[in-house]
Amino acid sequence: MGIDKQTVKLADIIEDAHLAFWAKVVEHMPLAESGDVEPMQSARWDNAMETIVRHWWDWNASEHYDLEGSN
Repeated sequence: MGIDKQTVKLADIIEDAHLAFWAKVVEHMPLAESGDVEPMQSARWDNAMETIVRHWWDWNASEHYDLEGSN
């Protein structure tokens, strides 16, 4: 009988990582008045984060977790 793996959602990981990242940026520059980012840079950032999380999961956590949205 196989072991059922917990499924984690890639989108949830990315969202939490975004929030944590920008919170740290704001800690260093609290006088910033906006959080604007150029849309294409934002899309590139999202793609890069998804790629690196998928690779990290594959190398480190795929034995214990299924990653929903990992294509």
